[in-house]
Amino acid sequence: MSKVAVVLAGGKGARLRPLTDVVPKPLIPIAGKTIIDYITEWLKLKGFTKFIVVAKYLGEQIVDHFKYSNEVRAELIDSKDTADAVRLVASEISEEHFLVSMGDVLCNADFNSLYEHHVRSGGIATIALKEVDNPLPYGLILINGDNKVILFTEKPKSIELLILNTAHLKLRSKSLYSNLVNAGFYMFNWDILRVLEENNGLMDFGRHVFPYLLEEGYRINGWIMGGAYWEDVGRVESLKKATWDLLDGSIAGYRPLGEELSPGVWVGKRARIDGRVIPPAYVGEETVIEHGAVVGPYVSLEKYSIVKAGARVSYSILWRSSLVGEGSTIHDSVIMNDAAVLGGVNVVHSIVGSFNIVSTNLSEAVIEPKGG
Repeated sequence: MSKVAVVLAGGKGARLRPLTDVVPKPLIPIAGKTIIDYITEWLKLKGFTKFIVVAKYLGEQIVDHFKYSNEVRAELIDSKDTADAVRLVASEISEEHFLVSMGDVLCNADFNSLYEHHVRSGGIATIALKEVDNPLPYGLILINGDNKVILFTEKPKSIELLILNTAHLKLRSKSLYSNLVNAGFYMFNWDILRVLEENNGLMDFGRHVFPYLLEEGYRINGWIMGGAYWEDVGRVESLKKATWDLLDGSIAGYRPLGEELSPGVWVGKRARIDGRVIPPAYVGEETVIEHGAVVGPYVSLEKYSIVKAGARVSYSILWRSSLVGEGSTIHDSVIMNDAAVLGGVNVVHSIVGSFNIVSTNLSEAVIEPKGG
């Protein structure tokens, strides 16, 4: 029996702009792979064999990304929101149970256990839950001693609302002090497709579907993922955090592309390293680090990039075909595709957009972008 996952990859990623002005959020690179590649690879390890990726914003790039995949079918769908996206691909789902995954969350939870828990529970839906310090940016969920969801509050507006909800249910909820939030992974019975078809005003799972199911008396279960890694890569700072966590080995089961040539230093094919690399770091294929340059710690250099002699790069992410000129310094920054920081420039706490040039002399020659 095949296990199918629907991966929702249609969001605009507005909080990640300007990064998402040129690529959709699921295709943002992290140490040689895209966010969505990490998601699908992990789900494959957990037994999922069929993937339907629903794309919209800059979706042609996502469709092209998976065009040679045998397991992943990416479709460009004009969906209104998360539940609507699943509604529009319902004809392709024949399995009795299926997973819905957000396309921007890195997580190493045991999703096979989530699948089995859902099948045993008998509910129409099971929501993966994660305990966090601050639940306000997420959907807050309260469950009883039988793991049944008894309250779903999508992104509480204030701490007062959170206190009111927990106080009202404190005698019945075992999660009163746990701050359990919606982790962005759902198991459904096929019956959910009938519900979506019959109620075409239900557009979003968090805002519409789960509150509707609870109101109508459907059983929704919670599945607590415990100490599993979970990071919603929705902001630049969370993107940096996920990249650093991946590089230093904090995401068990995940690894950068390429070969670990020395502890914490991952290197792609045909990279040339004549300078110094301080771990943890990723050096992409055909990237060049010249003599006298220092890269690291916590640096991800995507393919075809060049770090010139005397340059220093730390705590930064450099996308494909980026250039760091002689004697320049990059710290706590993101340099996007085909951008150039020319000689003698310091870039700190910044984002340099694609095809931009940072220079002390605007008449200097631009970098010629490479293909690939």
